[in-house]
Amino acid sequence: MSPGTVSHVLNNNISARIATSTQDRVRSVAIELGYRPNRYARSLGRRKTDTIGLLISGLRNPFFVELLENAEHAALFAGFSVLLDTAPSVQGTYKVHAPIRSAWPVDGALVWSWNVQSAAEFLGTQADSLPLVYIGSNRADDSDWVSFDYEVGGRLAAEHLLERGYQRIAHISPYPNGNERQEPRFLGCRSVCEAAGVPLTEIITGGEETRRAGLRAALEIAAMPKGSRPDAVFCHNDVLAIGIYNGLIRAGLRVPEDMAVLGFDGIEEGRELPQVLSTVHTDTVELTRVAMQLLLGRINSEGSTPPEHIVLQPTLTVGETT
Repeated sequence: MSPGTVSHVLNNNISARIATSTQDRVRSVAIELGYRPNRYARSLGRRKTDTIGLLISGLRNPFFVELLENAEHAALFAGFSVLLDTAPSVQGTYKVHAPIRSAWPVDGALVWSWNVQSAAEFLGTQADSLPLVYIGSNRADDSDWVSFDYEVGGRLAAEHLLERGYQRIAHISPYPNGNERQEPRFLGCRSVCEAAGVPLTEIITGGEETRRAGLRAALEIAAMPKGSRPDAVFCHNDVLAIGIYNGLIRAGLRVPEDMAVLGFDGIEEGRELPQVLSTVHTDTVELTRVAMQLLLGRINSEGSTPPEHIVLQPTLTVGETT
């Protein structure tokens, strides 16, 4: 039996048209010898890695841990593995220069970035040659992306707080209004508040979106005179909201009686607080499923088609903090 025949059988090459009896013999001997295919060696011959890249800014926010887990599940279902790459970012902009970064051994990549241009610069020449689907961003007309309607999320938050009777609403964010990372959630919330004649206060945490930053902001808010401090806060994400919640409790305030807390993302940690966090939920299972399907279509496509833009809708999850 020739080495070529054995190779075709072990690599499941159905186009080789090898007799079933021969295939059975090859597999039987392979099992006896304890053979296991080397997927990396096989990828060299096929010029495919069967690997999907995932680029994010880090894993400190549990949202990205959940995103990674769901991306791995979606990839595994399609027969791919996931290679994670992280890069420090400041206000959504990747700060590592492309020349010091080696080529990414992947067939395509999902890229989380609010700043598509900076992500492309980080990826260097691979940004032009590698199939990419941006997730979490809808600011690239010439690229594939899957994102949530964050402005709708901001409106859902404001509508819920107003329906509950709150009249002094604050938006807690790492970045000032006007920064592209901030705009959709804030603008959606502000538009509803303005229509209702309710002012919206903006509280900035100085570029941080951590529990510690939320806790510090909560202690500052709690120190305000009772008549002037907010009676509800809508946070840029759940991590900040969890910090706010813990800070208010530490300061002796009651949630939601003294102040309501509403997050954004819907991470599991928010459901593990003493009071379940109310939040605007973004479904990362659906996000990664849709994005992976789009990316695999690009990887397997021989021709070029116009970029696809897919918008997913967030939903309100009412817990015990509003």
